[in-house]
Formats: sequence, structure tokens, C-alpha cells
Amino acid sequence: MKRLLIIICFPIYLLAQSSPQIVDIGVGGISGVSKNGQYFCGSNYPAPPFLWSETTGRVELAPAGGEAYSVSNNGIVVGRFRDTSLIINGEPVLRAGYYTNNQWHAFEGMTGIPPLDPISFTHAYGINSEGSKAVGMVWHPDYNVEACYWSIPDTGIGLLGQTGNDDSRANAISNDGSIIAGWDGIQNGPGRRAFYWDPLPHFMGGFDPTYLVGECRGMNSNGSVIVGGSVWPFVWTETTGMQHVVADSSQYWDGQALGISDNGIIVGYVDVGQNNNRAFIKKSGWNDILFIEDFITDSLGITGYENWYFPFAQCISADGNRIGISAFPPAEPMHSLILTIDTTVPVELTSFTADADGQNVFLKWATASETNNSGFEVQKKFDDEKWEVLGFIPGRGTTSEQSEYSFQDEIHLSGIYSYRLKQIDFDGSYKFSNEISADVKTLVDFNLEQNYPNPFNPVTIIKFSLPETDNVSLIIYNTVGQKITELVNGKLDTGKYSYQWNASDVATGMFIYELRTSNFVSVKKMILLK
Repeated sequence: MKRLLIIICFPIYLLAQSSPQIVDIGVGGISGVSKNGQYFCGSNYPAPPFLWSETTGRVELAPAGGEAYSVSNNGIVVGRFRDTSLIINGEPVLRAGYYTNNQWHAFEGMTGIPPLDPISFTHAYGINSEGSKAVGMVWHPDYNVEACYWSIPDTGIGLLGQTGNDDSRANAISNDGSIIAGWDGIQNGPGRRAFYWDPLPHFMGGFDPTYLVGECRGMNSNGSVIVGGSVWPFVWTETTGMQHVVADSSQYWDGQALGISDNGIIVGYVDVGQNNNRAFIKKSGWNDILFIEDFITDSLGITGYENWYFPFAQCISADGNRIGISAFPPAEPMHSLILTIDTTVPVELTSFTADADGQNVFLKWATASETNNSGFEVQKKFDDEKWEVLGFIPGRGTTSEQSEYSFQDEIHLSGIYSYRLKQIDFDGSYKFSNEISADVKTLVDFNLEQNYPNPFNPVTIIKFSLPETDNVSLIIYNTVGQKITELVNGKLDTGKYSYQWNASDVATGMFIYELRTSNFVSVKKMILLK
């Protein structure tokens, strides 16, 4: 007998909160954060670029003199590195590549076009979240550049064109790789105009109709919202077109929006005059930007940074919880800071179900969003016994996308089973889900099934089920009552069983098989036909 039980919980919030904090990861300029917020990268010329995670801390990506611009959810970095196998004028060429497994891997340039000089070959600026596609630019022999892309591993360069017959460059890419954003210049006009490719080129306009300058610098996960600068910071969608980020842009000389989260938080910088850049943040629903130093001190209550200079907020994670900032301590070179905001974005469990079928209970659950989620420990309790850990299912870190999970539990005894999830953060903190219960009666009676196949030659299968633990015998007789073989003789637990009889050494005929326990006897016939 099959019993189906489904329990749905809607929604359950497993709050994964963290206090606001700033982590100083050392000298250099931060440039990129993974969408899940677990990795940051940056450059510190002439020293090697770097990669940072909570697990590893800061790791230098040798050799020296390279650049790191963007990083995927699995820690693959794109940028440029000094390739000692490619020498021009006695110097290793600075070329585009991706860093993984403790080494750089080169991206190819255009076929038949070598580096023009040690620094003019290929550049990689963006990578999608899964680390399968990168974007950047490549140099032509006339010293013009063209927007391009590569797959990872590299299978050759793809060109995006020069719509204005001038330079072009790709800076950012959507999670699935279908949307690329950057700029495309035009001869006798702006050297940079805001463009995106899908893969066809699309001009996105500009704030000054007499000089439509601009460039794209970042986008949300699916590429539906793009940010950048057209003299002043902009945010763009297909529906609204290009919109000002700043309430009154005339207050500032210029600026750019450099990153946007999936919940609409924008970061970037504005020039308040005389190249005095000030990093800003603007949350969805705010009327205007707020300088990062004021946000840190007044909104978050973080102290110790009152005398720092904050020129750039470079990047933001998809959930808006982490921001990469380049800032100057008093009388020191630039430092890379990671700001973690207490946005109280939960691990939101939207469903938790149990589907009981025979000896198995199938658990399924889904989340609408996750923050710093290491994973789920699946726990079970039978009647009034203690909770038992069944297994661990890894989570997706930090994501605003829906995720689905499943787990199978094998049941041996009928009864009431309770299940819950222990959601564990990367820092070891945890929260429990609500409990769900399943009153599972997998087997309601003894049962001896007809053998299959029947007739058979020479092998057949005999199945039976037991509702309780007992001493069991399964014996095969001929029609005059002589025992031919004994397939089972011993104690068996509750459950379903299947046994094979190979009658290759027995003559054709009819046979009887008997299942016997202390409370049950069942007999059936079968035919061996050779």
C-alpha cells in the first residue's frame, strides 16, 4: 500500500544576519566581487593582483605586474597577467587571462594578429557568475580596440564589433552570458557611448543630446538593469531608458555608477570638484545618494574611519549585502575594504514537503533567497526519540535566485516521523526550520506476491512484505510435499524483500512456495517450464 503525505510550509525565514562591519584586506584597489559575495579581487601594481575569500584570506595571484578585475561565484578571476612565454621587445606581454587552480590561463587574441607591444594585446574585464564566459577588448593593428568575449576554457575569441567605426569595449556580463555591456565610440564624436549587446549592438543614449558620451560599468544578475556613467551616474532599463542616479546631477562635475545589486542598491562615485571623488550608495526607494563615509558612520554606526578618504565604491554583491571599497587611510596608500551590511536578507524557505512512498520518504524544499548559506543538515525524529542527523546538503552561499533541494530517507518501521532542517552559515551559526511530521504506514499487512515471471525458465523472483520484525522462512516444495530449497530462514526486519530462485538443476514441473512467520502463513504455486 502506498501512502502519500505532503506538507507545505510557506514561508519559513531562517534569518542569516551579520552585524555591519568593515574588513581591511590590505593595500591596493578593489575591483570586483562575485555575485554570491564570497570572493573579492583587485590589483596592487607593481605587486601581483589578489583574490580574497573568508576561507583563504588574501591570496596573491602571481606573477607581479598583473591586474584582476572580476571574479565568479566559484572563484575564477579574470584580468591580465605577464605571460613569460610571449616576449615582445624583451618584456613579457601583459595579456588577458583567467586565474583558477593556482595559475593563469591565457585568452587568445585575433588570429594572425600578434601583440602590438608589451601592453597592447588583450584585456579581460568581466566574468559571468558561473565562470564560463569572460568579456573585454582586443587590440587591432591600427591601435584601435574592439569589444570581445571568450568562453572558459578558451575556445577562441568572439568579436562584438565597432558600430561607430571607432573603439569599443565590454565591461560586464549577465549571469547566463546573454547580455554584455560596455561602450562603443564613434568617429568625429564621443569616444565612448553606452552600449549593450545581446549579441546585437544597442545604443542606450545619453544625458547630453549634443554629446552622447557614456559607458556601462555594471549590471544586475540577469542583465535587465544596467548602470554606468554619461557624464553623471545612470541606471538604465529597457522600459525607462537612461535615468539619473543622483537627484541633482548639476551639483557634481561627473561620476559613474559602478555596480548594482539585484534588489536595486547602486554604488559608484561622483566628483564634487577638482577631481575630488566621493564614493556613494543609493538604495532602492531613496531619493538621492549618500556618501559612503556618511553611510558607514551615521547609518551603520561603524567607527574608526572618520579620517579616511573614500573615493570609490567599486562593486556590490547580488544581494546588496557586501560592497567593495577603495579608500585611503591618513598618510597611507590606497586600501581595499569590504563592507558587510546587515540587510537582514533571510534564507527564505518557501516550501518544505514530505512524500512517503513505501519504505522511502522523499523530502523536498525550496528557497527564494539565501545569505551566506553553507547548507542544510537534515534531521529526523521518530515518535519521542532524539533528533537524528540524516545528512548534509550544500547550500548556494548568497543568492537572490530560487533554489531547490531534495533528500531521500529510507524508512524501516511504521510510525510518526518528524523532519526539520538545520540551516548553517559559513561562520558556523545556524537556525532551525519549522518541523513537519509524516504519519507513515508503509505496510499494513503481510503480503506474499506471485512470483515473476511465471511460468519461468530457469530464474524467477519472489517478493514479500513484513509489517513487523519476525522470524521468517521461505521454502519451495514440489507437489508431493518434498522440500526443494529454502530461500530464507532467519530474522527479518519490517520491510519489503525480494529473493531469486535459480531452478537450473530442477526438472520441469509445478512447485509450491510457502512464506511463514509466527503470525502469518501464505502459499502460492508456480510453474517451471523448460
